[in-house]
Amino acid sequence: MKRLKGITTILLTVCLFVGCNSDVIWDIAPVEFSIFITDSEGNDLLDSTFQDNLIKDITVSYQGEIYPVMTEFEYYEKLNANNQTRAYMPTFYGLILRQSWNSKTFSSSDFMLVFGEFDGEEGIDRREITLNLPNGCQTRLAYKNNFKWKSNGNPKASTVFYLDDKELNDDAGKNGRYKFQYSATQGLKYISK
Repeated sequence: MKRLKGITTILLTVCLFVGCNSDVIWDIAPVEFSIFITDSEGNDLLDSTFQDNLIKDITVSYQGEIYPVMTEFEYYEKLNANNQTRAYMPTFYGLILRQSWNSKTFSSSDFMLVFGEFDGEEGIDRREITLNLPNGCQTRLAYKNNFKWKSNGNPKASTVFYLDDKELNDDAGKNGRYKFQYSATQGLKYISK
């Protein structure tokens, strides 16, 4: 009886171990555009407490639709919580105003606009949006995503971001973090630092 109990325990352990390892779920990060905008004096133009903020004057054009800025609270009010799964599923939400997180100081920092989410597993040659600001100021943001599964079952992804057809090579731009300086007379200036 002890022997049967021992064999059953070993078999159950092996089955659980093999079963857990054979069902790997990869959570592939979605692709997003993150946009920061300041003025020439360093004021955050996306901060609602700053008197001359641009929040109500910014939209994004994408595939024939215009997306105004929405707060995270507004987004979560519209969120359909019935779509739950163990695997992360990208959710397209449009243009959301968020406060960014500073991982060095563990605190909230600048405000940013985030447009997305797009499926990180989708191989796409070019996805483009147009950022619309006051006075007819527009700029095109885009990305290319190359994704494949390697023969060992692991994912391999490469995403390249663009600003008006120019590939971004600085650290922020490589990660889809667009930092701009805006003035009503000069328009948008990309900051590569």
